[in-house]
Amino acid sequence: MYEEFRKRVIRGEEPHTFEVTNSNGNKEAWRWLKKNKWLDLGQPITEKEFGVIIKTINSYLRDQLVQGKDVVLPARMGTLEIRKFEAKLSFKDGKVVTNLPINWKRTLDLWYEDDDAKESKTLIRQEDRTRFGVHYDKSSANYNNKVFYKFIPGRSVKLGLKENIINNRLDAFLLKRRNELH
Repeated sequence: MYEEFRKRVIRGEEPHTFEVTNSNGNKEAWRWLKKNKWLDLGQPITEKEFGVIIKTINSYLRDQLVQGKDVVLPARMGTLEIRKFEAKLSFKDGKVVTNLPINWKRTLDLWYEDDDAKESKTLIRQEDRTRFGVHYDKSSANYNNKVFYKFIPGRSVKLGLKENIINNRLDAFLLKRRNELH
């Protein structure tokens, strides 16, 4: 009965389609590099080989980040680091405002047992006040317009980090937010 309730609430039966519309993919990158003759290294590279190279590099980056290691990007492009930071708690108009993530397992358990909590959409937040994230450190980077670049980790990186954090296999330096430094 609980599993049926859970699937109904999270819409587990419906098919999910994910489409990235604001970014170029491997195919567009390969076409641009081929058109501008960046891939003329003596032996032509096929689109499939290019995709294998990209997947290998992304797997390496994911594995390094999930293990908690810093990744120094080539050509002075900066560093990817795992950092932790304090969660924010404040009151605004009598309501608690926080950036703590929702504990969906405990929330769904509460909703299954209490119809009033489900109707009022009561959420249970994580108890740990420190949060982890991937930080793109551009202080050592040597390129223009640094504010326009950011790194957003994919789902596999987030899930790997979550697993290692829960099992206490990962720790990181505390990152002070810029507005907290002033």
